[in-house]
Amino acid sequence: MYIINALFPVAFICALGYLARRRHWLTELEGAAVERLSFWFLIPCLLFRGAATAEFPADMHWDYLFGFYGIVMVVYLSGMVLGRACFGYGLRALSIYGMGGGYANATVLGIPITLAVLGEQALVPMLVIICVHNLLIFAFGTALAEWLPATPPHVVGAASAGQASLDSAPPTWLRKVYRVCTEVLLNPISGSLLAGALYNWIGLGLPGPVDATLALLAGAAIPGSVFGLGTALTRYHIRGEIVPALVMSLLKLLAMPALMWLCMVKLFAVEPLWAQAAVMIAAMPVGISVYVFSRRYECCETVAATAIVLSSLLSVLTISFWVWWLNPSVV
Repeated sequence: MYIINALFPVAFICALGYLARRRHWLTELEGAAVERLSFWFLIPCLLFRGAATAEFPADMHWDYLFGFYGIVMVVYLSGMVLGRACFGYGLRALSIYGMGGGYANATVLGIPITLAVLGEQALVPMLVIICVHNLLIFAFGTALAEWLPATPPHVVGAASAGQASLDSAPPTWLRKVYRVCTEVLLNPISGSLLAGALYNWIGLGLPGPVDATLALLAGAAIPGSVFGLGTALTRYHIRGEIVPALVMSLLKLLAMPALMWLCMVKLFAVEPLWAQAAVMIAAMPVGISVYVFSRRYECCETVAATAIVLSSLLSVLTISFWVWWLNPSVV
């Protein structure tokens, strides 16, 4: 009953969003508006306020950070090895396939589910992770994907071919670094967290009216983002390539949280609450941003979309298992 009580509200709100879009109670444009409202305004307000007002530990748990992102990189690279050995993917496809195994839906699902299971005290360890989540994974994925130039489009005529060759020339390393940094800073999730952490470090404190405004917006962030996730799932279908998508999903839902638990509990002996938060975030399904990343590079799109759907469905069972594993006494 504890697990049902914790997960039911999130699953039900997500199902409402899916049903509203599926039954055409919301148009495609209206569903997209809900997603954009959550992604660009509500969640950034929640994360900025959380980072700006959080009481971060005086001595950062570096073993916690190193452990979490060490496992992320292990799973990311393991996914690349599996993608190459089992499915023969090239480097650009491998950058996306590995990302699917290591990139969790840490914000839209990770925050509400982890808070429901572990309570408000889990917000700080989550913020510590999410603050560099996009920064590390997208920077690594972009560096891999940009290593090879994009395949030039088919063109007609010598002039068009010459222009296509010029356009498809790989950028310099300086441009690559600038592009990665710009994307991270302009991303509303990582940008709001970094801004909130900087504001917290300055130590000014949020004025009462500003804090109240952010609190109102932040209160709508979790239900709005989960509802938006439900509407978004209607765009992703199981379109084929089931085997690679299933391997990606199992890597994300089973291998990553299992390795995270071993690392946090057995290897580093991290504080229990922080270790539980890390495992819960690691247990989340494949993040939708993986599909966005695949669309950007026009590669591995079918696998990414299928894995998002499969992992979201399977996560109802796997997350329940990890909640029980972290605290069997609640059952």
